[in-house]
Amino acid sequence: MNKVLAIARAEFVQAVMSKAFLIGIFIMPLFMGGGIAFQAAMEDRVDLTPRKLAVYDPAGELWATLEAAAAARNEHGIWALEEDGDPQGEGDVESGERKQMRPKFILERYEPAGDERPDVVLSDRVRDDELHGFALLDPSILGGEESERPFAYHTDEPTFTELPKWLEGVVNQDVRSRRFREADMDQALAAQLSKEVKLTTWGLTEAASDGTIKDAEKDNDVRTFLIPFGSLMLLFMLVMTTAPQLMNQVLEEKMQRISEVLVSSVTPFQLMLGKLLGSVAVSSTLAAIYLGGVAFSAHHFGVSHYIPLSAYGWFVLMMVFALLMYGSLFGALGSACSELRDAQSLMAPAMIMIMIPIFAVTTIIESPNGSLATALTYFPTATPMIFLLRLLAPPGPPAWELITAPLMCLATTVVLLWASGKIFRVGVLSQGQAPTARKLVSWVFSK
Repeated sequence: MNKVLAIARAEFVQAVMSKAFLIGIFIMPLFMGGGIAFQAAMEDRVDLTPRKLAVYDPAGELWATLEAAAAARNEHGIWALEEDGDPQGEGDVESGERKQMRPKFILERYEPAGDERPDVVLSDRVRDDELHGFALLDPSILGGEESERPFAYHTDEPTFTELPKWLEGVVNQDVRSRRFREADMDQALAAQLSKEVKLTTWGLTEAASDGTIKDAEKDNDVRTFLIPFGSLMLLFMLVMTTAPQLMNQVLEEKMQRISEVLVSSVTPFQLMLGKLLGSVAVSSTLAAIYLGGVAFSAHHFGVSHYIPLSAYGWFVLMMVFALLMYGSLFGALGSACSELRDAQSLMAPAMIMIMIPIFAVTTIIESPNGSLATALTYFPTATPMIFLLRLLAPPGPPAWELITAPLMCLATTVVLLWASGKIFRVGVLSQGQAPTARKLVSWVFSK
C-alpha cells in the first residue's frame, strides 16, 4: 500500500505543480461561465443599422397605423438614458443624453406600377440590399375572410426576429381594435374581462410535529434548473479534466518504456491504482476550489438555502465514484495501446458512456423520477452523474434509492477496477499489438 500511495503522491505533486493545472483552475470556470459573461458584456453592443421595410397595403387601412407606430418607436422606444439606463428615455435626443439601444425601423409604402407583382419586385429590392424585407397585407385581414396569406412578411434574414414580431404586434392590435368598434364593444372592458391570471409555482407546505406551519417556498430557475444542471456540468468537467489525460499519460509512459522500469518495482495493479488515486486527488483539489466558490457565491447572492450541505457531500461521493470508474477505464485502454492512433479509436466508445447523462439532461430535469430517469440511474457507468442530477432536481429520488444507487456505483467501480487491472497487467508490457475488443475481453478473463 505504501508503494501505491507513493505513486499517487508523485502523480498528484507533478500535476498540481504544473502550469497546466494552474491555468486549468481558471479555464474551467471560463468555459462554464464565459458564455454568460460574453452575453452580458455584449448586451448593449447591437447592430444599429436601420431596417427598411416596404409595406404593400392595397386597402390602405393599416398603413397610417404602421407609419405612426414606427415613428413613435423610433422616437421613444429604442433609447435609454445613459446615466440610469431608463428604457423610457425621456431626455433629449439631440443633446446626447440618450443612447440608442435598438435599430430604427424605416417604413416605406409600396405602390405597384401597372401589372407588376409586388412580391417579385420587392424581392429583387431585398436582394439588392435596398430593403431588409417587405410585408404584404391582404384586404381580407380586416374582414376576417379566409385567405391563403392574409398577412405575410418576406426577408432573406429570418434570424432577425425583432422586426416581424413588432410588425405582428402592431397589426394585430389595430385589427383587434377595429373589430371591437365594429361589434360596438368597449375595448378597455373586453381587455379587463379577458385579462389572464398569472400562474406561479410553489413547493409544498409542511406541518411540524409541534403544530407550526412552514409555508411553501416559491420555485425559481435557480433551484429547479441551475443547481442540478450546473452540478452535472461541473462533475462532467472534472471527469474530462483527468480521466482522458490518464489514458494519454499511461500511453506516453508505455511508448517511452518508462512503464517497464516502474513494473520492476511495483505490480501493474499497484501502478494503475497509484495513478488512479493521484488523478482522484487532483480532481478533489479542483472540486474543493470550485465548491468553495459555489458556496461563497450562493451565500453572496442569498440562494444558499437552495443548496443543502448534504448536496456537497453527495457531489464529492459521486465524483469519487465517477473518477474511479472512468479513470480505471481510460487507464486500461491506454495500457492496451502502443500508438496514439489506436488509443483514439478506443476512446470513442468510452466517451459515449460519459456523454449519456449529458444527452439526457433536459429529459431528466423535466421528469427526475420518471421511468427513463430511473432506468438510466442503473445504467452502470452513468449512475454517478444521473443520480447526482436527480438528487438535486426537486423533489429528489425516493428514499430507497439513496442506498441502491451508491451500491450500484460501488459495484460498478469494483468491477471496472478488477477488469481494468487485468487489462493493465497484460497491456502495459505488450508492444506492437493493435488492441481489439475480443483481445481486451480475453485479457480480462486470463489467469
